[in-house]
Amino acid sequence: MKKLNFRKFVKIILFTAIILVLSFFAFEQGYEQAEAQEPFLSTGDFTSKHFKVFWDTWDRIKSDYVDKEKINNDKAAFEAARGLVRSLDDPYSDLYEKKKAKVFEDDLQGEFGGVGMEISEKKGLVTVVAPLEGTPADKAGIKAGDIIMKIDGEDATNITVEEAVQKIRGKVGTKVVLTLMREGWKDTKDFTVIRGNIEVPAVKSEFYKPNIGYININTFNPKTVSEFTSAYNKLKKSGARKFILDLRNNPGGYLEIAVKLSEFFLKKGQVVVKEKWGGAVNSDKTEISKGPGNLKKLRMVVLVNKGSASASEIFAGALRDNLGTKILGEKSYGKGSIQQMFQIDDNLLKLTVGYWFTPKGLKLEGKGIEPDIKLEDKTPDDGVDDVLNQTIQYIKKH
Repeated sequence: MKKLNFRKFVKIILFTAIILVLSFFAFEQGYEQAEAQEPFLSTGDFTSKHFKVFWDTWDRIKSDYVDKEKINNDKAAFEAARGLVRSLDDPYSDLYEKKKAKVFEDDLQGEFGGVGMEISEKKGLVTVVAPLEGTPADKAGIKAGDIIMKIDGEDATNITVEEAVQKIRGKVGTKVVLTLMREGWKDTKDFTVIRGNIEVPAVKSEFYKPNIGYININTFNPKTVSEFTSAYNKLKKSGARKFILDLRNNPGGYLEIAVKLSEFFLKKGQVVVKEKWGGAVNSDKTEISKGPGNLKKLRMVVLVNKGSASASEIFAGALRDNLGTKILGEKSYGKGSIQQMFQIDDNLLKLTVGYWFTPKGLKLEGKGIEPDIKLEDKTPDDGVDDVLNQTIQYIKKH
């Protein structure tokens, strides 16, 4: 009887992991369609043949595995469901225990404990998307593109991003040692970082003579629009007539904030971003600017680098496709997928449900934005921002 009960339990989880995801999208079309997901095996996606592999494996484990006390029904069921998600080979989709899911909810608000960097999975390895300016990670010398090989001496090449976050975070004031590999290095290097309470600065600005306003947008969080407005107005009063919008090492943030900020530049009716969803029919969406577009004629350039991801790529793409704004720097990260959270029993499913495209149809995921003018800092460790200096010289002439 125990085996039968476990089979029922696992089958419910397997069903739930797929059915609830489909039901989310079906709900937009009506409750009746959501109910139609019930006959799971009749869809042709899964058959008794597929389940036979699972049950034969489970039966063999139960009968022959040497350490019977290690067999945990709850853990096995969870990992079976998690295996469904990981079979997608999608670094942004995974199933998490509810108690660990909080790491996805607090970063965007602007305050969190940790070292102050965005990480993601790239080519199967946990990789730094961008260290946020002024944070412990930035001060320690960590760069966008660094690969995390070890965390406190433990191998990190076979762990998930969520597991890496759990290991990197800790009590404020304590240290974590990150062993990193960087392009061009022959061997890894250790970086000791002191954990702190991180407050993400949304916007920074600077005036450069004779008439250049520099606005560094670090993230798209609830503070970004108001801080951008203040920075822009201050620079205008100082005599700025040309502007540099710096999105380097901006890992993204809230889509709606990127859309709101783009509306300063795009008139009503212009496309900000296109979304292609994998759920119900006709679920594709286009984000349209509501205007007013008061800054549409602003003389400006946009700076990006390999740490510019997600919402920052959407913002840059919207300005270039609609206004012809020049993009300078290096190719952006290429994070153009949409994730949503789904409650699965006591767990949380993070699933890629769509892709973002620029107004002219460029798919951002895995490709990124190529700059119109490539700029390179040939001496990145000398403390001088050569790329910014080159950008200032460029905009002075144009």
